[in-house]
Amino acid sequence: MAAPLKNVPESVLSSRISTMELAVLTGDRLRQSLDDENIPEIVRSFLDCNLEAVLGCDAAKPILGSNPENQPSLESCIVKNVERHLSAAAGDSQISREFEVLVTGAACLQLFIQNNWLGPPTSTSPVAVLAHPFTDDKDVQEKALSYLSEDGEPAYSLSRFAGFLHLARIIFLECRHLCTSLQTWDWWLARCLSVQQSLLEQKSPTLRATILDTLEQTSKKETLISDDKNRDVAVLFHTEAARMCQVYWEDKMSRDHVKQARKLAGINMELTGALGKRTRFQQEHKAQLMVKVTRDEGEHTLPAIGLCDPHFSGPVPESLALGDDTVLEKINFKDEESNQVTQLSPVEQALLLAVMESHRRAVAQEKLTEEEVMTYLEFILSQVSSWSVAVAALTLRCKLECHSRRRVERAMQQLEDLVNQIQKPEPGAAVRLQLFFAARPPTSWALQSELATVLISMGCTSAALDIYERLQLWENVIACYQQLGKREKAESVIREQLAVKETPTLLCYLGDVTRNKTHYEKAWEMSNQRSARAMRCLAYVYFAEEKFEEAVDCFEKSLALNSLQIPVWFTCGCACMAAKNYESAVRAFKRCVNIDYDNYEAWSNLATAYARLQKKRMAFLTLKDAIKCNYENWRLWENCLLFATDCGEFDEVIQAYHRLLDLKEKWTDTEVLRIVVKAVVTDMEDAGGKPSARLHPKMLELFGRITAKVTSDGDVWQLYADLCRAETPSHTPDLEKTAQYLQKSHRCVTQKSGWEKDQQQCEKIAQQSLELAKTYQSCVQQMDNTQQATQMLSSAKFMLKGVVNKIKLQHTDPVSKVLADSMKTVCENLDQELQTVIDKAEQLSLAQQ
Repeated sequence: MAAPLKNVPESVLSSRISTMELAVLTGDRLRQSLDDENIPEIVRSFLDCNLEAVLGCDAAKPILGSNPENQPSLESCIVKNVERHLSAAAGDSQISREFEVLVTGAACLQLFIQNNWLGPPTSTSPVAVLAHPFTDDKDVQEKALSYLSEDGEPAYSLSRFAGFLHLARIIFLECRHLCTSLQTWDWWLARCLSVQQSLLEQKSPTLRATILDTLEQTSKKETLISDDKNRDVAVLFHTEAARMCQVYWEDKMSRDHVKQARKLAGINMELTGALGKRTRFQQEHKAQLMVKVTRDEGEHTLPAIGLCDPHFSGPVPESLALGDDTVLEKINFKDEESNQVTQLSPVEQALLLAVMESHRRAVAQEKLTEEEVMTYLEFILSQVSSWSVAVAALTLRCKLECHSRRRVERAMQQLEDLVNQIQKPEPGAAVRLQLFFAARPPTSWALQSELATVLISMGCTSAALDIYERLQLWENVIACYQQLGKREKAESVIREQLAVKETPTLLCYLGDVTRNKTHYEKAWEMSNQRSARAMRCLAYVYFAEEKFEEAVDCFEKSLALNSLQIPVWFTCGCACMAAKNYESAVRAFKRCVNIDYDNYEAWSNLATAYARLQKKRMAFLTLKDAIKCNYENWRLWENCLLFATDCGEFDEVIQAYHRLLDLKEKWTDTEVLRIVVKAVVTDMEDAGGKPSARLHPKMLELFGRITAKVTSDGDVWQLYADLCRAETPSHTPDLEKTAQYLQKSHRCVTQKSGWEKDQQQCEKIAQQSLELAKTYQSCVQQMDNTQQATQMLSSAKFMLKGVVNKIKLQHTDPVSKVLADSMKTVCENLDQELQTVIDKAEQLSLAQQ
């Protein structure tokens, strides 16, 4: 390392190292506290993003290019070198040596990112900086890929110079216990492991646990995160932490980090609306979504230096014009103030990406959500000044536009441009890598794969197939050949690759094509029972064959290797349900929702499993969680209504019923209503031990809403009448309304043709008729208006006559003129009640005279 760091008092040295740590961390070359003449060579090269020069420095050579003890593995060699480097040479402090190790690891990590994400590609191989026996490119690459595989998930085989990430991980993870003086070590480790996660198809529980631990440790570094002078660095940390948490579905933690970042930055971001025009021919201004950004005044304003300088500007990939003859390039707002965009610094633009993703995860996956995400993206792209942020935002925009007929061509051209930019020499890595970890742009192969996806949506399957084959994304290759009707070609391509080198992953792909279970079994054995994919795919085959117990066994083996496979937990739960192993189904669906809380289908299935175990209250509570994840799903509300009824949660029943009326205008469930009405009328205790009669006003309100939309259901009117004549602490019986609703109920059932042919219907309607007649008579006793009373008795008389005559006509033998025995009692009761009504009508008439 350069001389200026030697013979410096420890306190001064520690302060200077701390300043350089932050500069290295943020890639910020504008820190005024750094005197360029006294910056060590290794730091100057790193800040200039001359990363190959960093690894060639005298300070880095003892760490990477030495193997005096002839260690057999690269891991042990690097650890020994770091131990020796930290303990050597009097005169240099421990902290400066640790800093040299950190910069070396950071350079390896950045080199890997440069070659696999943003470009431009470099030519120096990892073996160029390593000592014997680590001098064979192929061997170093294979061992690196093996080392970077995690929890049964292989690393992407075509990642360029994987040895650099291998070296970075060894330094940051294996040497973590050796370097304890630096503030930013754990932060760099989290960055390193998050990059490793990008190489894996499935999420790794091991990486997740370590990343979350390092984020927690970093957040405790008060001088780094809590020092007011480093507020720009703290904003960057919370933004990066939020994006890392989002990878592992840790949405609550992500929202907390986003909240902290916004508070520290003193910035508020929200979606709002304003009048504007979206198309060229639009005559009237309509409400349009827009992002509103406001800043806090005074003490919360960030220092305008380097990382957070709102005036910082650098070259970024061009956002291609839409060029549509109808849709405008951007919304033209009516209010000029709405057309003015609040300028954000680069790190604030990255923060807005995190805010957008947090918002997307917090709401239902509907079309409106896509519009909201697009609004965020357009706001960012209108002023973007960071290469990484631009790539991330443009890629997300292309994903949304590939389903739009007017925008899909722009999406294809944009992705082609982004792919081509990777190979261009300008701008350099210093511009491209700025804010990489906060923006999280896609890998180069993910970007090309997205281009292939857009090509497929445009019908260019063959062109997409060429991309997939070049990237060796065999799962997509198989799908393309199947779409082209060439399944046998997919098999031959996989067998050609197996002829070159047989791997567990390729054997799994062969199994996907042939559906032959032996290929998965062979892959399982070849991987020494470490291939989570082999067991996962074998389980899916058994599941399709309805061999559910065998499927569950294979799912469990796969999940034992990698417990973060959400679709596998879900399907495993379904297999357990099919095998009637409901306890295991509960465990599977619980794990599913513990990982991804917003998976409403898993919540719903978990409730079903509880119900099968006769744990109805647990099923009800689980469905409430499901509804939080998908508030618009009427089936969830219906199930919640049923379980709430079974559990006696009558408050929840009323709420669910109202929501179902919101979602399905003429929805009814008379059985549920009958249960709740009975509970209210008899003042039954609910699940919480409270008297149900207290719900009488709410039930009247509910029935009022139901009957306003559903007017032809006799059972509903009957129950409404039961409520009206009930006597509760909050309600006095209303006989007139009772008679009115009973009359409507009676009319609904008697208007159905052919009711008199069914004995049960006759008995039911006869009973309703008697009830209605008695209610009429009770009303008459309370009436002072004799004319109205006469009309009511007359209605009762004609109603009873009509019913009894229809029954007699249908059930009297036309020859013998004898009424069927089954109807005699029914008709006698009706005739008796009819005579009673006639007598009372006559009495009333005499009284009037």
